[in-house]
Amino acid sequence: MWPTGWMVVGCLLAFVDTAISQTAQQPLDSPTVPVVNDVRPEILKLVVDDQWDRGNDMFGGRQIKSPAELDWQAIAQRDQQRQSKVRALLRDGQVQTGKEFHYSALILQHSSTTDELALAHVLAVTAVIEGDNTAKWLAAATFDRYRQNQKEPQVFGTQFMVGASDSKWSMEPYDHGAVPDSVRTLWCVVSLSEQREALKNLQSGKAGGANTSIRECK
Repeated sequence: MWPTGWMVVGCLLAFVDTAISQTAQQPLDSPTVPVVNDVRPEILKLVVDDQWDRGNDMFGGRQIKSPAELDWQAIAQRDQQRQSKVRALLRDGQVQTGKEFHYSALILQHSSTTDELALAHVLAVTAVIEGDNTAKWLAAATFDRYRQNQKEPQVFGTQFMVGASDSKWSMEPYDHGAVPDSVRTLWCVVSLSEQREALKNLQSGKAGGANTSIRECK
């Protein structure tokens, strides 16, 4: 589990590429559900719901709610249901394309168990191997989350935490020197200086402050 008294938030940029055909503009109370040529509808629904639960219209580019507005206990229960479905799809060999591995990793990285966080990292790396370079940031984020689960500091700088007692956002514990910025860039993670700016924005309540992924990074 995460350290007592802390809420952990990792951010992922919503993206749309040439393989995705957008639907008509969605009402404000429902997520945008596109047609993705190489993703099974069941996996697509799971990842759209995963992000919608977190206040993100993944394919619509909208932030619907801030982390402070969310019912994290209820989300955790729905996360477990989604993670169970992903594991079943993996067992049945129904996760096959780069994007399917990517979306499955995104769902599993919201787990609090060591095994599922390790699997999320493996799936994110597999997504990159299978040609989905947009999964590079997630490969870094899943590694950071796995280390946090092991009570070790993050090393890429993808995770933001807020204390239940003081409500102060932080990225600690964080081993800032473990990975150089030149390697962070290869994993589509912004530099330390940009991370410090993102943390300031988050602490001041600015929208999008917690983003640490490099836009259009491949």
